[in-house]
Amino acid sequence: MGIDTADHVQHAPSGETWVVAYVRGDRLAWCGWPQGEAALSDCTLERKATPAERDTLLHEMAACGQNDSRGSYARERLAQAA
Repeated sequence: MGIDTADHVQHAPSGETWVVAYVRGDRLAWCGWPQGEAALSDCTLERKATPAERDTLLHEMAACGQNDSRGSYARERLAQAA
């Protein structure tokens, strides 16, 4: 069971819990500001999102501006699912 959009993870170096924006390869991006990425290996799944939660977050992120990697990811993923 891999980590995916809208899942909640524990980021070991910071001790923070993050909502996942996306996972690409060995990198994980979090929701919130500032945007950024961390090593997937530093994150542990705390709570798996439901399909409805994942779909809602993808649609919310798709509304982000062109310069936001999370928005670009969401638009690509939603287009693939259509």
